Amino acid sequence: MEWEKGLSAYVGRKVEIWIEDHSGEEQTKPKPYPPLFRVKLAEDGKFIKFYLKPTQFLSVPIFDGSATKLENTCARHHFVSHDIEGKLTYWVYFEDISAA
Repeated sequence: MEWEKGLSAYVGRKVEIWIEDHSGEEQTKPKPYPPLFRVKLAEDGKFIKFYLKPTQFLSVPIFDGSATKLENTCARHHFVSHDIEGKLTYWVYFEDISAA
């Protein structure tokens, strides 16, 4: 998938971010953030950067197959990337399309 192109449709929408830790640490809840400022693929193509402000971003690893995907379900649109080696799952939930 062309991640930068596919995710750019969500620029300007509010996001909630959750990094799920599978190493046994205490879990947090998704946290709300301001509207997504920009999405950019890292130069090495191994990470996608979700910009929350012009100079603040969350860098999420991209994996092949179903480990990284963008799901457009009726319930909630979201991006998810499962870092098996790092024992983390990155969740980026997007504001409902109809709410924007």
